[in-house]
Amino acid sequence: MCPIVIWMMSLKHYERAMKVTVEISGQLLADRPRQQFIEVKKGATAGDVAATLGLNAGEIGLVVVNGVQSELEDLLPPDCRLCFFPYLSGG
Repeated sequence: MCPIVIWMMSLKHYERAMKVTVEISGQLLADRPRQQFIEVKKGATAGDVAATLGLNAGEIGLVVVNGVQSELEDLLPPDCRLCFFPYLSGG
């Protein structure tokens, strides 16, 4: 395949993908790393990332994108920091 065609194909992938830093806390960690760097397609939501990582949406109590409380349905901006926290309990 021609090098220019390969380059153009990789450029198309780059335009459709974005990097996300994901941090998982508390009981959601299980056997997962606390911080991960992943690539998702543009238009992805916090819920899409949670599903990709195998997180149970029913166990997520708080979603934070770039320091702002968000919802699982919210679209992610490019190069964002996405944090998942479990429900808090205590007494």
